[in-house]
Amino acid sequence: MKKRSIGIMVLLFFVTLGIYAIVWQCKFQGELKNKTGEGMGPWGHFFASIFTFGIYSIIWSFLAGKRLVKAGASSDFSILYLILTLCFGIGSIINMFVMQNQANSIVEVAPTTLNQTPNTTQPTNTAV
Repeated sequence: MKKRSIGIMVLLFFVTLGIYAIVWQCKFQGELKNKTGEGMGPWGHFFASIFTFGIYSIIWSFLAGKRLVKAGASSDFSILYLILTLCFGIGSIINMFVMQNQANSIVEVAPTTLNQTPNTTQPTNTAV
């Protein structure tokens, strides 16, 4: 998963008049698919959102929360994502930033565990 600056995301959201949210959602779903193996690819996600008139996006917000936990997030915010998407129009926008924040925490933890190399020094044979 890619680490993204939340501040830059907010700026891009306003500069592109919300179009960045659609692009981010598709990219993020592609990254979740690569990390967990669950769900559709980015284009499938995009077309499912359009053809269901946004209903798929409501379901996706809950499932993305579950997939983030599977990918290594420490907290499960899937119910919060669903409630924000259903109750508040601005909730979907807030979800984008909270989800990315969770993904950033996964990315920050992963390099420390992946870059550890085992001690592979072998004793030298000095006997002749």
